[in-house]
Amino acid sequence: MSQYFSRLICLLGMPLLFACTGEAPPDRGGVSRTNPSGNNPNAPCFNNNCGAVEQVFTMPDAENLVFSPNGRLFVSGGQSVVEVTKSANGFAPLTVSDGSCNFTGLTVARNTLYANCGDGSLWAGSLATIPTKIKRIFAYDGTSLINGLTSSADGLTLYAVDGPLPSNGPPTPKIVKLALSPSDPLKVNTQTTWLDLAGRFPNGIQRLGNVLYFTDSEIPNLGRLNSVQIRPDGSASVPSVLATLENLADDFTILADGFAISYFFTGQVVKYNFLGQKVDGFNPGTFSTGTSHVRQGQGPLFSSRDLLVTEKGILGEQASPVGNRLSVVRRTQ
Repeated sequence: MSQYFSRLICLLGMPLLFACTGEAPPDRGGVSRTNPSGNNPNAPCFNNNCGAVEQVFTMPDAENLVFSPNGRLFVSGGQSVVEVTKSANGFAPLTVSDGSCNFTGLTVARNTLYANCGDGSLWAGSLATIPTKIKRIFAYDGTSLINGLTSSADGLTLYAVDGPLPSNGPPTPKIVKLALSPSDPLKVNTQTTWLDLAGRFPNGIQRLGNVLYFTDSEIPNLGRLNSVQIRPDGSASVPSVLATLENLADDFTILADGFAISYFFTGQVVKYNFLGQKVDGFNPGTFSTGTSHVRQGQGPLFSSRDLLVTEKGILGEQASPVGNRLSVVRRTQ
């Protein structure tokens, strides 16, 4: 994603600590909202005492993750979108993007994979076609860095984050709404601004029911998790802050009992409950700087006890062993 995070840190007046889908949360692993501590042995581990990090494969500027309903896993990065496939040595990436782009947010709706690209384009392709191939289907208008992506429950609407900061030019922070054709999921009918976020630096976005959650920063707060309701008429309610975070958050995932949030610069994944309280988390430096997204594992490729994490690494660098990978946390106890 270029240099926007460094610019955001400077704008917020904070030091650099280290050299950013709309599916309902998975109901698996026996975890419930009444068990906010996350001590269920069938659920993922969220601290260094119960889990070990393994590399799945190399992925330049690994950025975002999404599972299809039947467990296919797709990963976006600075060059491509790939599907995670089984190989003789474990797992391997299979490129599904028909061309190169700096891919950001991913979502799945109506048996279609959607991917945002930082150049302001939307890519998509049918999951019914195997191997799946996605291509450019739409160019956003009036955006500066198209990023996080999610969908409505019926799959007829996409919500995309414009932010946090572009590499060049002024920011245009907002949540964009794309109305898709009811007869063709590869056709965008209209684009509108759903929620203006002037003065804020939005990033990741996910949906649960009729509520959208999104991460952002707003001076003097380095990181926040926010919620906003989708009203019956489709408009946005007034957003509210669910949690003030200790560090700059990128994208996140919704669990059965809360949220797993990636801390970009400190190399952490932390867990919050639905009340906005931190309940668990990995030590700083557990993952590479540029920890960008996290998802609970799903079969058949992964266990519900697994935690998938994208590690972007050093901004603008796509070849070193610092980040540039997809990792998995395996529960050890």
